Amino acid sequence: MKRVELGKTGIMVSRLGIGTGTGLPSGHCAQALMDKDELARLLLYALDRGINLWDTAFQYNTYPHIKEALKQVSRKDVVLTTKFSAANEMEIIRDFNITLKDLNTDYVDICLLHGVRTDTELQVRSDAFNAMVKLKKEGKIRAVGLSSHGLSVLKSVLEMPEIDLVWARVNYAGLNMDTGCLGMYDQMASIYWLKKCVKLLPARVKSLIRPKANTQPIPEDAHKEVTDTLQSIHSQSKGIVGMKVLAEGELRNDVEKAVKYVNSLPFVDSFIIGMLNKKEIDENCKIVNTASREQMETEKQVS
Repeated sequence: MKRVELGKTGIMVSRLGIGTGTGLPSGHCAQALMDKDELARLLLYALDRGINLWDTAFQYNTYPHIKEALKQVSRKDVVLTTKFSAANEMEIIRDFNITLKDLNTDYVDICLLHGVRTDTELQVRSDAFNAMVKLKKEGKIRAVGLSSHGLSVLKSVLEMPEIDLVWARVNYAGLNMDTGCLGMYDQMASIYWLKKCVKLLPARVKSLIRPKANTQPIPEDAHKEVTDTLQSIHSQSKGIVGMKVLAEGELRNDVEKAVKYVNSLPFVDSFIIGMLNKKEIDENCKIVNTASREQMETEKQVS
């Protein structure tokens, strides 16, 4: 599989990455519910197919599975990304040290602030981000950034040279993408102390307030504003990784179109799909590899 550099980080990744945080309606992570060895075998199979970008997060509960897979490969062969929901330096340092221990590694390739929705939230969590920058200077992280869940925070990235890369929601249908008009749940989740209170609620209550996948696309002009912003971010030599390519499963019946669309975007270096079995890995690899060959042929003809 073709590999590309994430912005100007020097980190080379496969065009397609494998996610380990596929959300279920219950709120659980599908990969976390898998047997540890089963997911480890799947990650190793993905690596054999050329997928070296493995995506996780502190809250996914898939560290034990990834640790098992890492035992069986050379650490440098995998580009490992994790995300943190922390808001301050103390929380980041605590969670980062737990991460190193739980993964049995002495560094993480990419660390992100998880699910930042607004520019205000980014400011509130600035101490956490600055702590990641310090860890990068210490050689414990190779690149830092954020995963975005809102348009205003994407625009803020343009003003922050310390950010190396961004995980952004993008798909052809405009479903579950970043927008300037946040729903009630996202507005609440952008307020850190309120989000911490929600964590204390019983699982049954949390499942009731958790939003369902959005079946209404964002307006066409809003979709263009997102892609234009991502293009501007990429023009600053920052890496961009696409996520929600299948719109949280809403585009599962049109996988080829969805994958080809994101694969064709010149400002998207790589993209993540949470694949649950070998068949899905094979199908997505075939789409990406075929699209890459077609693109190379087109470029040859043009030149």
